[in-house]
Amino acid sequence: MRSDNVVSMGRKSHAVRKYAIRAVVFQEGDWLCARCLEYDLVVQAKNLQQLSRALQRLILGHIAVRLRHKQQPFRDLPRAPEKYWAMFRRSRLKLPAPLFKLGVLRSRGVVVAPPQVRVAASSAA
Repeated sequence: MRSDNVVSMGRKSHAVRKYAIRAVVFQEGDWLCARCLEYDLVVQAKNLQQLSRALQRLILGHIAVRLRHKQQPFRDLPRAPEKYWAMFRRSRLKLPAPLFKLGVLRSRGVVVAPPQVRVAASSAA
């Protein structure tokens, strides 16, 4: 069984679950893609600003839907294929993490750290 990349904090029965996410950005045709590594989720957009917003919406939307259905976020999602982990490791270009608005999630006991995002070399995808 794999680790859920979750850090429990606090002593109450409703411990805070903190998720750390890494993503690699690469180009596929005219599209920019961001693929999460710990949880195999992917978004596409035409520019970096839209891609950042799409990544934020995807992560927060996933968590909100799971919590609404009383399920643990990310619980059954597989890791991204090794190809994308290798792209992330080879990349030296880090992007600033998108600004997350987590007030609603914090009240539900979930914290998502700003993701570590790196841009893959253009020939890596």
